[in-house]
Amino acid sequence: MVKKLKMNNGKWKMENYSNNFTNSNDLKNFKTSFTLIEAIFVIVILSFVLIGGFQILSKLYVRNYIAKQTSKFEFISQQTLDQVSQIIYNRIPLSVIGYNQQTGEFQYIGNIIQNNKYPILEWIGYLNDAMVDDNLSGFVDLYESNKPVIKALDFNSGFINEILKNKYDTAQNLKDLTSIIFAGSFDRGSENILNDYNNSFGWHGNRADLVYRISDYSQSGNNCFLTLKNYDNTDITHASIYEKFYLADSAYAIALKKDLDQNKWKCNDLNWSDLQDDDLLLFYNYRPWKGESFCADDGTGNVTVLTSNVKAFKVKKINYHLMMKIEMFKSRGDINISVSKQKVIF
Repeated sequence: MVKKLKMNNGKWKMENYSNNFTNSNDLKNFKTSFTLIEAIFVIVILSFVLIGGFQILSKLYVRNYIAKQTSKFEFISQQTLDQVSQIIYNRIPLSVIGYNQQTGEFQYIGNIIQNNKYPILEWIGYLNDAMVDDNLSGFVDLYESNKPVIKALDFNSGFINEILKNKYDTAQNLKDLTSIIFAGSFDRGSENILNDYNNSFGWHGNRADLVYRISDYSQSGNNCFLTLKNYDNTDITHASIYEKFYLADSAYAIALKKDLDQNKWKCNDLNWSDLQDDDLLLFYNYRPWKGESFCADDGTGNVTVLTSNVKAFKVKKINYHLMMKIEMFKSRGDINISVSKQKVIF
C-alpha cells in the first residue's frame, strides 16, 4: 500500500493506493528480463566451472595413466631381465655372440664395440636341468679316459634322457640332442676357441671344431663311458681333453621382431603377422653344431614372446660378466613413457 495525491473537487487529497502488480504486464516483462539475465550468469559460471573441472580431471587422468604405465613397465622390465638372466646364467661363456641377420655376420660378444651392428644375441646353453643329485656332475676321470672314450663321473644317462624327453617333447636321446664342450682352464670353454672363433661352435654354417658329438655311451654304475667324435666324423685324437665339460643341449637367441627378416621366418609357434615390431622374442631348441639356426633364420626350434613395448635390448661384456640393458617405451598422443633397467649376469 502506497500514498498518492489526488485532485477531488478542486482540492488535493492524499489517498491510499494499492500497489498490486500481480497482473501487470510491466511485472511480467520485468520477471522475464530477470530470468534471462539470471540464466546467462548461471551459464557463464557453469562454463567456467566445467572448463576448470575438465582441465583438472584431464590432468588427473594423465598423471594416473603415466603412474600406472610406469609402474607396469618397472615390473615387466625387471621380470624380463630376471627371466633372461636365469637362462643366460647357464651358458658356455665363450659361446656368446652378436648376430646380424641382414649381413649374416656374427662376432664374439667380447669383441663387439657397437651393439647396434649385431642386434641379435645368441649363446649355447648346457643341460643344468639334469645337474641334480648324482645325475650329471660335468667332470671326467682323466686317468680312466682314453680318447675317443671318456669316463664321465656321476653321469646318469637314463635320467638325462628323461629330462630331454620332457624338456623338448621328443623321443630323441642324448646322442641326438647333446654334445660335449670342454670347459678349458677357466671354465669359459677351451681357450683354443679364440684361435679360430668362427669355426668353433658351428655358428651360421661354419664348422664346430670344438664341439664333440656323443656317438655312443655305456652306463657303468653311477658313471658313463662316452665315445666322442668330431662333427665332421673324424676322430678326436688331437683334441684337448679337460677335467670339466659342459653337456650342451640347445642354443638360444634373443631378438626384437624389427631386427628380423620376414622372408626367413619358419617358426610354427607364432605367426609373423600376430607380432609387433617392439616384441622381444626368445628362440631355443636348435643346435648350431649340427648346422642349425633358429626358426626365424630359416632354421628350426621354438619361439616365445618375452615381452612387448621394447625399444631396445642390449648386452655387452664387462670382464667375465655380461651386462644387459632393456628400454621399454610407449607413446599415446603427446604422452611418452620410457623406462630403462640394467642387470649384470655373472
